Amino acid sequence: MSKKHPTLPITRQPALSVNNEETGEDNLIQTAIAGPSTAHPPQPKRFCPLRTQNILQYFHKPLPLKKQKEIDRQLVVMIAKEYHPFSIVEDKEFIKFIHLLNPSYKLPTRKTVSASLIPATYDEIHKTVKIRLNRAFAICLTTDGWTSRSNDSFYSVTAHYIVEDEKNTYLASDLLGCVSYTERHTGENIANKITCMLAEWDINNKITAVVTDNAANMKLAVRIGSWRHWGCFAHSLNLVTQSGLKEIQEVLDKIKVIVRFFHKSSHAYSKLKETQERMELPILKLKNDVPTRWNSTYAMIHRVLETKNALISTLALLNVSLATSDEQIPLLTSEEWTIVEQSMQILQMFDVVTTTLSAESKVTVSSLIIYYRELSKHLKSFNGSNLKPEVENLVKKLLSELNRRFGDMEDNELISQSTILDPRFKKFGFINAEKYKKAVQKLYHKIANTRVTNVNSTIYEQVNNDDFTADAPKTKKDNPLDILWKDFDSEIQMHTKPRNALAAAIVELDKYLDEPILPRQDSEGVSQDPLLWCHQRRYIYPRLYQIVKTRLCVMATSVPCERIFSHAGQTVNEKRERLTT
Repeated sequence: MSKKHPTLPITRQPALSVNNEETGEDNLIQTAIAGPSTAHPPQPKRFCPLRTQNILQYFHKPLPLKKQKEIDRQLVVMIAKEYHPFSIVEDKEFIKFIHLLNPSYKLPTRKTVSASLIPATYDEIHKTVKIRLNRAFAICLTTDGWTSRSNDSFYSVTAHYIVEDEKNTYLASDLLGCVSYTERHTGENIANKITCMLAEWDINNKITAVVTDNAANMKLAVRIGSWRHWGCFAHSLNLVTQSGLKEIQEVLDKIKVIVRFFHKSSHAYSKLKETQERMELPILKLKNDVPTRWNSTYAMIHRVLETKNALISTLALLNVSLATSDEQIPLLTSEEWTIVEQSMQILQMFDVVTTTLSAESKVTVSSLIIYYRELSKHLKSFNGSNLKPEVENLVKKLLSELNRRFGDMEDNELISQSTILDPRFKKFGFINAEKYKKAVQKLYHKIANTRVTNVNSTIYEQVNNDDFTADAPKTKKDNPLDILWKDFDSEIQMHTKPRNALAAAIVELDKYLDEPILPRQDSEGVSQDPLLWCHQRRYIYPRLYQIVKTRLCVMATSVPCERIFSHAGQTVNEKRERLTT
């Protein structure tokens, strides 16, 4: 109508209400009257149909089975990784939340989660991990035990290995098991537990090293299992620093009393918070320490220093208000504050090294000699400084303990070979030149006895060619004449290989050592990956590459295993202990 008669102002009328019911007819007549064609009234708005609700909107289309399974699996992953109880699926608010996100998704029951979904997901992941472990060339284990507050003992083992694909070579890790442990914690029982776990995963013959703390029963277990042992570097470093901290024990005891007081008294904490706000400082809480973890002591001291000004003001106010009572809070003298500040300068590097070496996705074992050397240099740099007597004793004790525990690291075959095989370090990672030469000689023989696998023979023959680069392997063309010469070539190879193996090993290792050092960081300050470098040259150094996979997979610490007993850096707490299925 409006297209044929554009001057006719036809518009939709509002629905009649009780008030306009009587006048509705007049309005309708008035709006239907056409004006003169010469009037050119403004064009009316286009007719818009009323929105109607589709009945299908009140019904939810069922989820496809594939989508339902995907969400179910993610639910299981969330429960497992975030430590939620199975009963979360019965939580009314959680049910409402899921319904708002996806009304078509049907939450599984608690029984379905525990009896069906989790076992199925476990079997799926178990199968995947077993395939990965089967493909691994060598595996390093980290293992540790733990006892909860409710006196339940657990034992865990993690596996660390190097994965090789077409594009890269990288470190991977898996949890082999975290099981309840009710037997006595003897070396023999622990060895049996590890052996059973290795048999379950069928990796008995792939273990290149087992990393544990320095407990006597753990060392004995590794010895019984005939595995190579490496003591956790972080644990040893913890013992070094704990020994040194005794030199400033009097100051530490005062700090601990202050921190405990603020944690026990809500009034004291509120006063500290008010002071920080008044002084326009960050609102920071004091931190408690854990006696067995030196880095928690470091964190406690560091936080006290961060809040120094607010803390001094608050303690002064609190001591005035408590002057008439028996409760007195110890105050640090200016000299003691100096001791704290100087100690932090010394201990900071130890904290950085501990954190760095606790990584499990980066190569760490090859840098141990270097960290020992640099920590020694760091301590010696304070000689002649204007240190307080207590801090001087701290430095001397740390240096003495450092040398006692790590001074012979270059004699360790595992550590020395790892350092040489890291393209970032090689001979520059050593302190003693004679020990470096000795390590190289041992490595010659190890390379000579290494069998090259999965490497094209044409490429292997070109190892001595200086012009050869790390390109993909070339496929040799079939030649009928090769069939005739096959037996002869095999016989010659059998007689010449033993005699030339050592010579080939020397050539291969020397060629590697003559290559320029891989810079630790690129031009933008990003850390370089030694495994990627080795991957790109795996056809140039085929035997070395095999040994790299047995050395650089070793963890410097057993921290990866200890993380199993914590979540987001927080040890399993009382709430977690009460969770049941």
